[in-house]
Amino acid sequence: MTADYDVGVLVAGPVSAPRHLVEHRRTLEAFADGDVEFHDEAYLSHYQFGPEMETYYKRNGGSVAGFMGACCCRWLVLDIDRADLTAALADARTLGYYIADRYSLDELPIYFSGSRGFHILVELTHRPAPSVEFPTVARSFAQFLADGAGVAIDESVYDRARIVRLPNTKHPKTGLFKRRIDLDILPFFSPEALREHCTEPAGDGLPRWGGNTDKLADDWGRIEQQVLARERVRAERRAEFVPDTRAPRYFLEFLRFGVEPGERATTLFKCSAWLTEQNAPPSLTHALLTEPALDSGLTPSETARQIRCGIEHAQRQRGAVNVAEAPTQAPAQAPAQTPAVAEPDPMPDPDADYEAYERWCIQYEADPWPPPTFDFGANAPVEETSDEPTPTLADVPTQPTRARWQAVLERLTGDPQAVQQALQQLSIPDADLTRPAKGRLPT
Repeated sequence: MTADYDVGVLVAGPVSAPRHLVEHRRTLEAFADGDVEFHDEAYLSHYQFGPEMETYYKRNGGSVAGFMGACCCRWLVLDIDRADLTAALADARTLGYYIADRYSLDELPIYFSGSRGFHILVELTHRPAPSVEFPTVARSFAQFLADGAGVAIDESVYDRARIVRLPNTKHPKTGLFKRRIDLDILPFFSPEALREHCTEPAGDGLPRWGGNTDKLADDWGRIEQQVLARERVRAERRAEFVPDTRAPRYFLEFLRFGVEPGERATTLFKCSAWLTEQNAPPSLTHALLTEPALDSGLTPSETARQIRCGIEHAQRQRGAVNVAEAPTQAPAQAPAQTPAVAEPDPMPDPDADYEAYERWCIQYEADPWPPPTFDFGANAPVEETSDEPTPTLADVPTQPTRARWQAVLERLTGDPQAVQQALQQLSIPDADLTRPAKGRLPT
């Protein structure tokens, strides 16, 4: 990992809030250590990016959507999300013990998400190099660990533009905080005790790796070689179009038996992408996948969106220049011969299904707010040492939300003038930057 790859994407507020570029490592550690005395909703990109992200961000009107460049990460997140917190707690213990035993770890940071899941962080101390394929390798490596423990994980957190809730910030629906739980005391927590533990934030910090880096590097390297080999084969097939002789197992099982709730969207996306790689037209892809997806419990808008995203992903991978939108309704209503740009899906009601609302905002992160025209300071300069104490938001506890977020952003970016321009350009009100009212976006 090079020093140039430390650009992070900060979302200060709800998932629909604007994206800002900051120093990734400094921001994550500041929230984990409790140095930022502001604990409302906030997120940071899973991955770290290089200078090309700064260029893309400026050219794309302050949005990172659609970025396909190289990235890397220091802390790899394994996300366990269950409908039942008791089941999530049991799986977090199982996976945590497996990782700690495999790499001889005394400490492993595990965070309660504040709702019904856990984030297990694995520090990649062997510093794998940034690459375009990094998210694919990260997904495969995480799945390798999960398979070893016999635990299912959420694979959507390995998307390139994925944001993850920051430590010590409040979940907007439950009001609980994302808190670190030490692995050695995790078995003694009941769901009730866990919720009680997370009613307040704390500066628990991030432990330093004390495990077997050589074994970690060997596992990562082996997975990386497998991924690159598969990508080479797929690239050759795209160039020569050699169709697969058999459908993948996940595709057949999705059509025959459905899929578990935590894997529905990801599996539908993969099925759509695979069909497109086999040169199936969008109309056929929709016809084959829509009914099984609806039967699995996905909403019509989520079904149409995942199919469309899978088609677009495969077309980008194949090098398609003109990506035609697939129909959002039945193929008969929108023939494949007449490409048309589909309207964005209606925003889900955050009170009815907050997880669907979060996914919608992450997918359409450029839409909820007008695109800014300012150059926001990515990679804040190193602060000059001074005898003056570093100001914290604890010094201004009575400030309104806008002013408090202004103080946070100024501290993390080191550019007060750019922050002020950003707030003026986006016309952020002095009221709380909480999730929008039902049925409408923030104005």
